[in-house]
Amino acid sequence: MNTSVTIRSATLNDTHAIAIVQVAVWNSAYKGLVPDALIERMSVFYREKGWAKILSAYAETAAGVCFVAEIDGVVQGFASCGQQRDPDLANEYAGEISAIYVQGDHQRAGLGRALMEACSEAMSDMKLQGAALWVLSANEPARAFYKALGAELITERRDDRPDGALSEVAY
Repeated sequence: MNTSVTIRSATLNDTHAIAIVQVAVWNSAYKGLVPDALIERMSVFYREKGWAKILSAYAETAAGVCFVAEIDGVVQGFASCGQQRDPDLANEYAGEISAIYVQGDHQRAGLGRALMEACSEAMSDMKLQGAALWVLSANEPARAFYKALGAELITERRDDRPDGALSEVAY
């Protein structure tokens, strides 16, 4: 079977597809890693609204960009990057990968690597020197992916929430 993979900048027309991928990945990859209440609140409807705001802000400010990975015209993954949002990391890492998600049946097929490369090029074009990203401490597959790309662990944090704590590490 011959498939066509395309990495391109996301548009507002992609918000629904991005939301579908994000919710699907949360439901498959984060069960047992984050409090159930967080997964239960994750809906396509609300994520679509959220991504519409994010993509609109990127278009207005040029502070970031989102890429989608399509296989035969269907969005199967996405990544978002731009200016560092964490003030503790901003001095050393001006850029940030704020999201990267690939549908489970398309993981380990090169989409994540291609999305990371697109983000790296975009942040370079934005003159953002160095980049960091946050990942759940217990998300070993994602951590292994980042390490395979040459990422180095730089710090960790714990976010205590009413519905449970999240432990994250930055690469």
